[in-house]
Formats: sequence, structure tokens, C-alpha cells
Amino acid sequence: MARRNEHSKPELRALAIGTVRTLVAEQGLDKLSVRQVARRLGYAPAMLYHLFANLDDLILHVNADTLDGLLDRMDAASGMENPEAAMTAMAHYYLDLSRAHTPLWQLVFEHRMAHGAEVPAWYARRTRALFLMVERQLQRLAPWATEEERRLGARTLWGGLHGVCVLQANNKLDVAGDVDPRAMVDSLLRHYLADWSATTNRSPDEASPHGDGA
Repeated sequence: MARRNEHSKPELRALAIGTVRTLVAEQGLDKLSVRQVARRLGYAPAMLYHLFANLDDLILHVNADTLDGLLDRMDAASGMENPEAAMTAMAHYYLDLSRAHTPLWQLVFEHRMAHGAEVPAWYARRTRALFLMVERQLQRLAPWATEEERRLGARTLWGGLHGVCVLQANNKLDVAGDVDPRAMVDSLLRHYLADWSATTNRSPDEASPHGDGA
């Protein structure tokens, strides 16, 4: 391990984030501590407090790194011509993350700020960005839907997807027999999107192809 003065501050931050990712993949969140991270890095714990405010701050940066990778893939899918195909690809990326990197995916959703502290704005923006991507696809699918319908639809849809991922991550899909989680996700999107686009608000002219409200 190189000495501290051989690394810039950004390099040290990246090393610390990478070390947490490794430790969480090895042992989960429960045993994670600043002292343990510093020991794995080969530095004194005080070094980490020059880079991060506390353990929560370090974990948030690790989670931001995880979410950034997901958001990049979802953003690439958002340009697909068909909004249903775009959302299916986004959902598959989310499922793939939960399957291939389960401990890191769980860290994003299981971590709780100490003493009920609020999540900082720079981190909350990432969660909002995820839902905004889904809302934009819903707007493409049903341009007549209201903003509130899109907000509710995005959160309801992603909540269902998250449920499938949780069952898969906790090995609870045995209740579904031999059903592939990806097939479950595809079924969820296909049926929810068809119903959602059919039941969102339309004006009388939009409800009828002849514009006569029939």
C-alpha cells in the first residue's frame, strides 16, 4: 500500500469507496466500521475523517457510486424508440444489479442515517433522477396523463419491481416455483403499463379516435 502522501485526496476517496464496496461484498453491512475500512487501507482511522464527515457520509458516497452506475445504464436505455422497451430495459438493469451485486444493492436500501439525520440533497437527487427517468417514459407512453398520475405510476411500478428483487435477493422466490425473476418483471411491466395507459385521464376528444366521446 502506498503512503498517504503518494495519493491525492480524490484518489484516497476512491480507494476508501472501493474498500467499502469490497468489505460489504465480503461480509455485508453489519460489521462495517471506519476502523475496519482504515485497517484494510493501511491507514489510521483519522485519515478517513479528513475525507468523509463520518461513516454515514462514506456509505452514502459508496451508494452514490452504485446508483450512478445504474443511472448511466438506465439513461442509455431511455433513448429507445419504444417507451415500453425502454422501461423493460431499465427494469432489467435494476434486477441485474440486485442479482449480481446483492450486498451493494441492499446497502443502498438498508442503510439508515444515524440519529434520524436527513439524507443530503446531493444524494437525494440520485433517487429523484431514477424516478424522473421512469416518469419520462410514462409520459411518452401516455402523453395525456397528469403529472400526479406519472409520479404515482412511476413509484407504484418501481415498488413492484423492487418487491421482486427483494424476494430474489432473500431467496424467497421458491414460493413461485421455477418462475424466472426476469419473467416476473416482464409480466409486471406488461400488465401494469397496459392497464396504466388505459386508465389514466383523457379528455373526451383523446378518449375516442373519432373525437366524439363515443
